[in-house]
Parts: sequence; structure tokens; C-alpha cells
Amino acid sequence: MSGGMQPEVEPPRSSTKGHPSMHREAGALLVDLGTPEELQTWSLGRPGKSSKQYLRQVIAEYEALDRELPCIRKFPTPPAAQPLCLCMETSPEEDLTHLEVLEALEAELPGAMESGRVSSIRFENMNVICGTAGRRDRWLITVTDFQTRSRLLRSGLRLRGLAHPLLRHDELLLGDYRLHLRRSMVRRRMLEALGAEPTEED
Repeated sequence: MSGGMQPEVEPPRSSTKGHPSMHREAGALLVDLGTPEELQTWSLGRPGKSSKQYLRQVIAEYEALDRELPCIRKFPTPPAAQPLCLCMETSPEEDLTHLEVLEALEAELPGAMESGRVSSIRFENMNVICGTAGRRDRWLITVTDFQTRSRLLRSGLRLRGLAHPLLRHDELLLGDYRLHLRRSMVRRRMLEALGAEPTEED
């Protein structure tokens, strides 16, 4: 989304046990393919597939997760890092426009687009993406340097008299991806317990 950007000058974080590490350089994978600790423990010491108690347990676990998180964003591959992308979450009822978001940016950074400090403003309807209702919309604002990013993270935006914080889009995507991994693992365990071959979700 942010072509030609300079990589962020930050030392890479070392992975900690049980948690995928996040990369900050542009174009890198956002998440390592390491398995979170909570996912690893699911495969340790489980009863045999023939156990009716185990079968009931994994089906109940899957149904509980489906009720708790009925529509989770799916990822065919780990998301790529976008270190210069910021996100503002809003309720669908606010029904903001691109012009309103641009004007809020201009109030914080006069000439934001003309000067090239902001390269794009994009709207994501999370209810459409996840096939659900009640999720907050996301406005993705891509900047071209880390100084601008830091300034906007501190200031946030003000729209219709209300303050809206800006977050790092990478952090939100990482949270979405962890939920995807969690649900995929529970689904795989259920299919294995039923003796079915695990398949990709629709």
C-alpha cells in the first residue's frame, strides 16, 4: 500500500516463547509462522480419537468459540507488515465520508495530501469482510514517514466534535490473525476427532 517507503529504523524484536514475533520492515511478513503457546498445548497429551468424552469436548469447544466469535476474519496467508499504515475505528452509525476524514487530517497536518505526508485514505467495512454485523468500520491512513506517523499516533483525529484515536494497523491485523489461528486449530481438532480430513474453510 505504501510503495517506495523507507524501512522503519527499529531493531527487530526477538521472539518470545509461545508468541509469534512482529516484523516492522515494509514488505515483511507481519507474523512469524511459529505456533502460539496456547495452540501448542492443545496438541499435547490429548486422548485418543475414539474417546467419546474427547469428542464431546472438542465439539463443545468449537461451538463455544463460534458463539463467542461468530465471524472471524480469514487469512489465506500471514498478513504483510504495513508499518506506515494507521487505523481509525468508527461505528457504522457514524457513516463518515472520505472528505470528513481528509479534513480532520488537514486540521492536524495542513497540506497533508499535497505535501505527500499522507499517501492514501482507505475505508474498510469490517462487517462485509467478516460477513457479520456490529463490527466497527476501519479507516486506513497511510503516511510516508515515521515522523508523521508518530505525530498522528499522539494526536489522533477529531471528527464531528469527537476525538478518535489512531492505532497501528499492524497491531490490529495481528490480533485478527491470532483469532483466525485459534479458530482454525479448534476446527482442525474437531474434524480429526470426527475422523474427517481437515479441509480449508469456505
